[in-house]
Amino acid sequence: MCKTLIEIENILSDRLSNELNNQFFFQLSGNHPELPAIEVFSILTGEEFQYSVLERERQFILLNCSELAAYRTAKRAAYCRRSVELLYHSSVDSKTTKEIADSISTKINFQNLLQKKDRFKVRVYRIGNAHEHHISMNLEKAIGDIIWDQTNGNCKADLKDPTITFVLLFTEKEFYFGKQIYARQKGSFTDRRPDLRPFFKPGTLEPRFARLMVNLSRAKPGEYLLDPFCGPGGILIEGAIIGCKVLGSDLDKRMVKGAQKNIIHYSPSMSDGFVISDAKQLPFINKIKSIATDPPYGRSTSTYGKEIEDLLIKFFENASTILRKDGIIAIGMFEEVPLQEIVEKTGYQLEHFEKIYIHRSLTRRIGVCRLK
Repeated sequence: MCKTLIEIENILSDRLSNELNNQFFFQLSGNHPELPAIEVFSILTGEEFQYSVLERERQFILLNCSELAAYRTAKRAAYCRRSVELLYHSSVDSKTTKEIADSISTKINFQNLLQKKDRFKVRVYRIGNAHEHHISMNLEKAIGDIIWDQTNGNCKADLKDPTITFVLLFTEKEFYFGKQIYARQKGSFTDRRPDLRPFFKPGTLEPRFARLMVNLSRAKPGEYLLDPFCGPGGILIEGAIIGCKVLGSDLDKRMVKGAQKNIIHYSPSMSDGFVISDAKQLPFINKIKSIATDPPYGRSTSTYGKEIEDLLIKFFENASTILRKDGIIAIGMFEEVPLQEIVEKTGYQLEHFEKIYIHRSLTRRIGVCRLK
């Protein structure tokens, strides 16, 4: 019988203390050169996992961490494709496909990794077009044959419903082989598309980008996450799904009611509080660790007659009174706003400042700001 995600996390948690020195690699999305890696590190830091970085390049990170950390991080991350426990890696050099498969067979005892009647599949991925002359299907078959032989035919390939998946990933110079811990399914965010929610407003953040903002704020399950410009609640939906207690405010009464409706639809137990409020005078008294928000942007967007720069200055100043020490604000903003100046003027440190293309002519700047 398939285990639930909660059961899997409980099992992994039990192993945590013994696995801090295991190595795991993460295959990242190629949507942006820096943000997918920053997102991974933000999740690990926010959830207070111990880790160290062994290797890092575009779309690839190798870490020392626990299996629970590798699982939780990949499960939360919007721009991480999979996490894999490293079993073996080697330079590619001029190895043939057969030599790569043979080197895996000499270094890995699959009998120790699989139980009798386990069903497996092997998948080959690559960063960019790395070593595309090694045909994926040929490598998958060659490694599958090795597993069959080593387990005396007791473990069979099953591409549809395997109990264990092995991954071989090519980077520019090396290949990495291991046991998959978590892989994001295609379309995993589409069931929360803005137009499918109970309350819909055009121009709402897509759920994948909203999840990124939550993760960049280093939000932790069980703790408060605030969006002071919540709109229809896209960021807070993603925060609630990962287990945060969400707080939302907006000047527009209709948006506040709509956000509440959306949160109740997706995660009713996590709707902690919504208020109609000006972001310059936040009414919350809780000390909050994480704020993730995407304020009104674009010259055609109403900000109720307030200049956006003045609004942001007063928001940052007011937020400092409710943030915990070293609290984080992850904020999206259009390019013309001098976010760096505003952040530094109001007593924050800008840890990351990245540009990300959203769609067509829409580009955002993302700032990750830490209260000094």
